[in-house]
This record gives sequence, C-alpha cells and structure tokens, in this order.
Amino acid sequence: MRNAKILATLGPASNTEPIIRTMLEAGVNAVRINMSHGTHSEHEQTIVNARAAARSLDRPLAILVDLSGPKIRTRSLIGGQAVTLSEGSPFTITTREVDGTNEIVGTNFSELPKVVTPESVILLDDGALKLKVDSVTETDVNCTVVVGGELKERKGINLPATKLPIPSMTEKDHIDLEWAMGQNVDYIALSFVRRAEDCREAKELIKKLNTREMGRALLVAKIEKAEAIENLEEIIQETDGVMVARGDLGVETSVELVPVYQKRIIERAVANDRFVITATQMLQSMIDSPYPTRAEASDVANAVWDGTDAVMLSAETASGKYPVETVRTMAQIIDAAETIRPDQLKKPVKYSLPPSGRTSQALCKAAAYAAKETMTEKIAVYTESGLMARRLSSFRSGLKTFGLTTSEDAYNQLSLIWGVQPFVHEVPWATQEMLKIGERTLLEAGVVSAGETLIMMAGRLSGLGLSSSVVVWTIGTDVPHRNLKAAQVQEIEEN
Repeated sequence: MRNAKILATLGPASNTEPIIRTMLEAGVNAVRINMSHGTHSEHEQTIVNARAAARSLDRPLAILVDLSGPKIRTRSLIGGQAVTLSEGSPFTITTREVDGTNEIVGTNFSELPKVVTPESVILLDDGALKLKVDSVTETDVNCTVVVGGELKERKGINLPATKLPIPSMTEKDHIDLEWAMGQNVDYIALSFVRRAEDCREAKELIKKLNTREMGRALLVAKIEKAEAIENLEEIIQETDGVMVARGDLGVETSVELVPVYQKRIIERAVANDRFVITATQMLQSMIDSPYPTRAEASDVANAVWDGTDAVMLSAETASGKYPVETVRTMAQIIDAAETIRPDQLKKPVKYSLPPSGRTSQALCKAAAYAAKETMTEKIAVYTESGLMARRLSSFRSGLKTFGLTTSEDAYNQLSLIWGVQPFVHEVPWATQEMLKIGERTLLEAGVVSAGETLIMMAGRLSGLGLSSSVVVWTIGTDVPHRNLKAAQVQEIEEN
C-alpha cells in the first residue's frame, strides 16, 4: 500500500465508469470534480459513475468537489477564436459588453477599474501574458502588452499584490456547495482563501447542510493567494486540510517561491493534524505525451518526501490524451520514492509534543509508542467518523495504519489520507466481539496473518467499552495482551 495517495480530476477524458474503473486499478484513491466547468447534471452523472466503478472493484473512493471561487476571467472573443497580443501594443480590458479582439476584451469583474491604478501589473492565462496599466476610466483599463502571446477566451486574470474587495464564496459557490452536499461528497475545496474567516463561513455552511449520522464533508482550503501565505497559521486552524494550489500561487506570488511555500505549507499542515494535497502541473507534459519529463518525476517524488497526503492530477486526467497512463506513472513514481527513501517518510513520532489536553493525541502517542515497544509495524484504529485515523496519520510514523469503520462515508473519506488503508466491518455488540470482527476483517483482506501482533486502538465509540483505548493484540487469540484505558494514556501524555 502506498502512503501518499493520488487525487485525479475527472473530465471529458475520464468521466465514464469504464475509464474510472481502469484509473482506480492503476492507482487512483480519490477523484476531483471541478465546478469551474460543466453542469450539475453532468457532474452528478460523473459521481454516479465514480461510485459505481469503486463498488465494482470493492474499493473505497473519496470524492472532492472543488468550488470555482471568485475567479476573474476575460469574456468571449469574436467567433470564439484565439487572438494574438503583440509586445508593446495597446490592449484594453473593459467591463462593457464587447466582442473581444486583439485590442480589447471584456471581463466578468465589474470592479476591475476601481482596484487597479496606472503602473499596476495584470497577468492573463495563469501568467502567460503580462500587461501594464497605463490609464483607467469608469469602465476601461487601458494597458500596454509587456509579454505577448496567444489569448483564448474566458482565461483567468490575476492581479498580484492587489487586495480584492470580493468574498471568497460567490453566489455560484453557495449554489454549488448546496448541490455537492446533496450528492454526499467527501471533501469540499474552497478556492482563493485569503483569511481564516473564509474557512469559518464555508465550514458553517457544510455543517448546516450535513446529513451524515457521523462526521461530515471535510473542508480543504486552497492556498493560492499571497494573503493566504500571510495568514497561513490562522487558516490552518480553521480548516480540515489544505491544498498547495501551485498554479495561481505561482502567479499571485512568484515562481521561485512556490517550492519554498510548498514545503512550509506541508510542514505546518502536518504539524497541526491537518491533511494536505499538492496540486497543479505535476505531470503536465502527459496531457499530450505518454511519458513524463524527468523534472516532473522529481517533482512528484519531492512532494512525497515533503510528507504530502496526496498528489493531484488536473488537466492530465480531465482532458489529456493519456489519463490512465498518467495515473499509472504517478503511482510508480510514488512507489519508488517511498521504497528508495523510506527514511524520509519515517520522521520522529511526536512523543515529545507538549500536552494539548486532547485525549486523541494521548491515544495516538500511546499507540505509536506501543507499536515501537512491541516491534510491530501495524496499527488498526477503530473510528466512526475517521477523525482518529486522520490524527494518527498526521504522526507520519511510517506504521501501516488500518482504518476500521462501520461507516461507508468514513471508509471512502479515509482513502485520501496518508498511510491509511480503510476497511468497513460489521456492527459489533460488545468490545470483545469488536476486536474479533476487526481481526477477521484484516485476515480476510490478507493484511495480517495468524500469530502476528499489532496494536488496536479506538477513540470515542458509541456504547462500546473499547472507547479511548489502546490494545496490544495477537491475531488468533481471544484476549488482548494489555488494554491501556484513557486514564493510562493520559498519564503517558503528561509524562
């Protein structure tokens, strides 16, 4: 089992059940639905196809819906045809309704003339084209082309170093979020997060719309603005996980700082018990080629060594020519990275963290320490919502972690989390039966064998005596070697 997981974007090249099934077989653990494109009915069918593909293989599959956010874009061009902007030529961006040409184009952002000033820099199409503002009227921003090139319609507009007076969630995002919650998806990604308040608003909406008995869809804050870097610690505290959205981050800040920010974001997320996804252009050349560049292979491996929970594919699988080959290649790179440099993945377990007052942290410390002392590399964690498995994952102990749950929702959600292999088991009626059911589940899956010792642990479980416990268990026995209850693991925490 790979520790780092693969998140693949679904689109025209990959949204049918047969293709999704083949991608799952090639190594996909989770799929992304990009709300910047397509309709609700199209996306709903994609979700149906994804769930069916996972069921046919008896595998978990997490589904992430990525909200569009307040993306500023150009409008349409005459005939839908691309135009060429020449260096040094004048070019106007207007809020008026116009037919776009190589001299003028409309924008969906009505406030643009109010937020830019002469000498401001405007970037188009993820920074491929660069403009300098010369003058501004009530409706027009008149510019000079600094870096020219081809411009297609409805491309992104970036305003680096400009603070925009727009909310992180648009009216479309609210509609899309309500729809996504109705589809019972596992993760919601919030675009263009700038401050902690953006996450609080989105999380409250998710809680309000939640229909799950245990747990809820988890919020992913996309870090792609300079303001988000400035407010990183506060954002991490208010979200469930983060995404290193390197595309816009490189445009909004600078390309040379992206690797620095990537390492910082991953380190701070893991240190605060948050999952993290590394995204954008990871195998970009495989949109058109069946093979990656050497630099891309190194990029994926370095993200794995940094400790990311998942690496993401965007256009490579959504619209590229080789979606299955791309997934297979990424899986092979991860396998090699985790095999050749396992020391990079087994960072010191957080035994020495200062007491937090959280029983869950005490339990995770006790479980990791017990595994070390009993010389086992396997931990089985019983969880109803998936929270305890995520907490244990953040230790990055290198231990094989089996997430045991009675919840289909938690089963799917955990498939995106570093080092966790989830399993669904039947509902037990007592603690001892629960241990035997967990043992049988793992034996049938072939991940443990008779006579093997492993650690079994549980957080808060409804109505069962195993709650808040760590158990040293040998497969094939009727009783545990030792059961550390909550008071004992709290003592470990304090000492």
